[in-house]
Amino acid sequence: MSDDSTKDPIHAQIERDALREKHRKEVLEKELIIRGRKADALVEKINQNDRDISAAKAINYGSLSEEEIEAKQKENTDYMGAAKHKMPFITEDFDQAVPFFRKNLILIGAPTGSGKSTTVANIIHRLIHARNAKTGKRYRVLVLTNEEKSEDVYNRVTCLIKGWSYTNHDKFSEAQVEEFNKYLVGLSKSGTLTVVDDQFGGAMGTTTTVEGICQVFDNLIEKQDYYDVVLLDYYQNVTESKKNLTMGEYECQALLARRLDRYKNIYPAPIVVLAQVREIDQARTPFKIRIEGRKTILNVSTCALEIVAKPADRCTDWITHKSRFNEAMGKIVQTGYDSGKYVPYNAEFKERVAKWKAANAAQEFDKSVGMPDVTEEEEDGIQKKASGD
Repeated sequence: MSDDSTKDPIHAQIERDALREKHRKEVLEKELIIRGRKADALVEKINQNDRDISAAKAINYGSLSEEEIEAKQKENTDYMGAAKHKMPFITEDFDQAVPFFRKNLILIGAPTGSGKSTTVANIIHRLIHARNAKTGKRYRVLVLTNEEKSEDVYNRVTCLIKGWSYTNHDKFSEAQVEEFNKYLVGLSKSGTLTVVDDQFGGAMGTTTTVEGICQVFDNLIEKQDYYDVVLLDYYQNVTESKKNLTMGEYECQALLARRLDRYKNIYPAPIVVLAQVREIDQARTPFKIRIEGRKTILNVSTCALEIVAKPADRCTDWITHKSRFNEAMGKIVQTGYDSGKYVPYNAEFKERVAKWKAANAAQEFDKSVGMPDVTEEEEDGIQKKASGD
């Protein structure tokens, strides 16, 4: 039997109108949900403001109670003790530049490919091989990553431990892959290193939304689970809000900066934030202007470093743009770079670099005069000999 609607234009029009009306109602329902979410977020903010105003009215601004004085004394003692026994940061060259202790938000900026993820791995590597001077326990590190998968972070640290380069992933042997898996289990189960990526525990948006980042801190504070440092890699990849879906990237980053400023004061560990900066004229363009996205992250930071990689010299310059240690302002810390690891840029390392450059120059000369190319194995031997391995 044929469809009557194909023969009856009036009936067909009625059906089309019914479909349009159905679609209109569906769209209206979705719009109501969106409006409701916006209204809920606004009401929540209003209620919080009312609570803050009420709390402010009840405060006695004339003097502190004995309990308040005692609490502030304890907080001050803990803070000064942390400052005196600050944690080791990458190499000893940073000791007078980086306030690596609680109540500090440390910003590290670099252009693409200049070493943000490598820096995270190096901070972890230095800490897990050290112990807290006060407790005698190994330091615990929490990484919030939206740049790499969690296994990549574990693998980078494993490579630093084993002295491997984390470059061409297809070059690793089965035995090395087994080592990666062994260290992943050992580091994570021991509680020494926890890496949270954007799908941690099946919750999407854990490290790419403002609320996801805040929830991590809120859970840790509620459970009194205190890591020695929290690293966020990286700032510009936090682009969304779960509560306000219309919030743009700049607004999200501004809100994140304010939240991190609050958490740095209440969570007893320094927070290290990696950020993307534009690779433009450093001499003429201030560091703050070169930060991609919202610049307010620099305002709330207590320390800011910029990574300037110099591959030809196998070294890296770390420019101090902001620090609680006033004498560090504007100074440059230099480190060597050896198989993914930042090392002291001392006379011994400079001599190794000179040998490496000489070996490379000799090889280039041989090529220019028609000498046969060396094999990959021979080239690897030249590099090892030059580096002293």
